[in-house]
Amino acid sequence: MNVQLPFYLFTIIRFTFVTITLIVVVRLIMYLLTRMWRKQKYKLVWTSIYSVDRRSNLSYDEFVREYASVGKPVIITDAMKDWKASTKWTLDFFRSECASISVGDFGVENPLMDMTVAEYLDRTTAADCDKFLYRAWPISSFPKLYEDYKVPVYFHDWLPRLPQKPLNNYFGYLLTILFIGAKDTSIGLHKDGLDMPSWIALISGRKKIVLFTPDQEDFLYNGQVDVFNPDYKKFPLYVNTTPVEVNLEAGEIIFVPIRWFHHVINIENSISLASNFINEWCSEIVFEAVRNEAPIKGKILPLILEFPLIGKALSTTGLL
Repeated sequence: MNVQLPFYLFTIIRFTFVTITLIVVVRLIMYLLTRMWRKQKYKLVWTSIYSVDRRSNLSYDEFVREYASVGKPVIITDAMKDWKASTKWTLDFFRSECASISVGDFGVENPLMDMTVAEYLDRTTAADCDKFLYRAWPISSFPKLYEDYKVPVYFHDWLPRLPQKPLNNYFGYLLTILFIGAKDTSIGLHKDGLDMPSWIALISGRKKIVLFTPDQEDFLYNGQVDVFNPDYKKFPLYVNTTPVEVNLEAGEIIFVPIRWFHHVINIENSISLASNFINEWCSEIVFEAVRNEAPIKGKILPLILEFPLIGKALSTTGLL
């Protein structure tokens, strides 16, 4: 039996199909034009500095204009004043709430070994604490901690658009990380992976941070130099650097721009939160870094960040 659709229904279906097609085409064109514009506008830039500004009541537009868009670090003194973590996150709190969680090893000399939060805290508070022992874990290991802080408006992030599995697989080590470290511990001189900017929020204690502009990378021996006790015989080019040193106090957040090497050491026992992020100010540079490591992933990443439904579909089918 041959059933024909009423003319008006056929017209509606055709109109709907044409409309959806036009929307998709226009959206793709806008996406391509936007990326071309970003590639021209958001290039790697940095500003040489002699000191790091400390700012309060900083608007988002001021942050972009004076820091993010010109590759300049800044310490923001009032961005975490309403965080519950400021008073809630203590060693006793983590002993009672996170004792059994396993933590990773960020030590520069210690071999990897299994350790729980409770075991780690016992070692960091011991009189003979190993200065190379510095461990951390992703906030995702204990989701209730998300309730205790809020990402400052300056650091809006596209990464949460990704499905959970590829997010953890490709960016797990760059997501928000909790650091608990004893006095004099450090993870060493480094720049953050995939050329991503970062922010570090100090909950308690004090840190000393030494920063280097991206153009000094050739003098830093891929981060092998101990900035706080440099060996000039082993690393003679380090003498050409112009480091900028700053102390980070409890309640402050520092923004570290793209490709800035930095060496952070705990002046006192400290608890801090650190995170990398992607947004319009760094996306094209990050995409290029991803392509250099994994060409296919580097081409897919911009699409799934722009069109999260594609990412969900690829993740569901196991292709991502």
